[in-house]
Amino acid sequence: MVKKGENSTLQIRTLADLNHPNVKMGVPSGTAFDLISQKHYPQAEVFYLNGFCDVIPALRQKIVDAALFDEPVARDICRQNRDLTYIRENVESVYFALGFSKTERGVKLCSQINEFLNKLKENGTLADIEKLWVDGEESQKKIDKTGLSGKNGTLRLLTPSNYAPFTYVQDGEVVGYEMDLLYRFAREYGYQIEILVMEPSAVISGLVAGKGDLICGGVSYTAERAEKILFSVPTYETGIVALVRASTIPEENGLFLTDEKSTWHSNLSESFERTFVRESRWKLVLDGIRITIFISIFSAIFGTLLGFGICLLRRSGNRLVNIIALSYIRVMQGTPMIVLLMILFYIVFAKTGLDGVWVAVIGFGLNFAAYVSEMMRTGIESVDKGQMEAALALGYRKPHAFLKIVLPQAARHFLPVYQGEFISLVKMTSVVGYIAIQDLTKASDIIRSRTYEAFFPLISTAIIYFIIAWLLTRALVALQDRLNPKKRRKRLFSK
Repeated sequence: MVKKGENSTLQIRTLADLNHPNVKMGVPSGTAFDLISQKHYPQAEVFYLNGFCDVIPALRQKIVDAALFDEPVARDICRQNRDLTYIRENVESVYFALGFSKTERGVKLCSQINEFLNKLKENGTLADIEKLWVDGEESQKKIDKTGLSGKNGTLRLLTPSNYAPFTYVQDGEVVGYEMDLLYRFAREYGYQIEILVMEPSAVISGLVAGKGDLICGGVSYTAERAEKILFSVPTYETGIVALVRASTIPEENGLFLTDEKSTWHSNLSESFERTFVRESRWKLVLDGIRITIFISIFSAIFGTLLGFGICLLRRSGNRLVNIIALSYIRVMQGTPMIVLLMILFYIVFAKTGLDGVWVAVIGFGLNFAAYVSEMMRTGIESVDKGQMEAALALGYRKPHAFLKIVLPQAARHFLPVYQGEFISLVKMTSVVGYIAIQDLTKASDIIRSRTYEAFFPLISTAIIYFIIAWLLTRALVALQDRLNPKKRRKRLFSK
């Protein structure tokens, strides 16, 4: 049973002890572990976490007391986190498989994969591949990605990148046990492979929406999932175990690895090396920065142009046009950004093949335009009407007078607010990982999924966002100075 000692430390002896109101069970959202936790431990308090990489910090910081993982994954976690262990009992048995859409192409691919996997199983190759990726040395884990002819087309693969040893990032590329199987299959059956990295909770919905041909990455079979997708024959059979803090369980009940003594500064330097240096993970950060800046700038440009158009519609004398423009603004302001992105990615542009980065640009641009249009309208209305009348009296045409006289004065009023909204846009781009984009935040998540550490990935991400926001803010401040007549005159006189 669950006990608390003098220091109020939770004591767990068996799996049965997890079924207790005092136990907090961490569950990555959108995974099969949710149903399994409810089935076996209905009395435990469930804490839903964003993903697998968030479970380990929550467990170590005592936010949760236990979390369910597949045994090979739990073993990999314990190798890198000596303060964690898992109970040497299986909660239940499970098998992984590749998933396919219920289409003619999906049925054909599933049949080919089954034929291929059965052949590997019969000649013993499957066992050798399994031994390499589950128990082998990391330096030996390589995938031969050559010799893919693509004569029979390209397989669009949807997979998470944070579930070692099945699918994870190594040296900037997605590797793992099931990735190895798929590259061997593609080489033998004449396919190319196009990889789309997604959140674990999104791979099945992405497959159903038509974003890919198959999925992999520790996808376990359940009857509910089988109603939506096809499953191959098993790629790996294992058990689900409960990961806990080593301090909460007697040594005879868990898997304990030899502890290594270290100092705080050696831990810090090792953490830095694992986060940025090992496997050249700094390249993931640089790629993430590039994607974040690209989405931010192009979304702002698109949103500003669209917002200007909506502003003109709001100022038109046509009541119907005004109502349509106002309705658009209210819908955008009332729709959470992440929901809008997922609607665009999984529904509107699901089968168009449009890259997720451009979907993000469109989504953020649509949202940004709603706010920009109101800023512009307020700024324009703050300009004295006599300015327009004077310009017309001097012979300006109305459009020319608006662009040359009214708009620059209006910009001085709305640019400070625009600046704040633009910085909010930059920070909001951190959610694009939900639609399979590897931005700065997603790069941090990938690194955390390999190091199981939060400090350097999260702190460095926060600092980088601050620097990006500061640089872009300085650019907008410079633009405001250019539009300020007092500062323009001061520059002229100084010359």
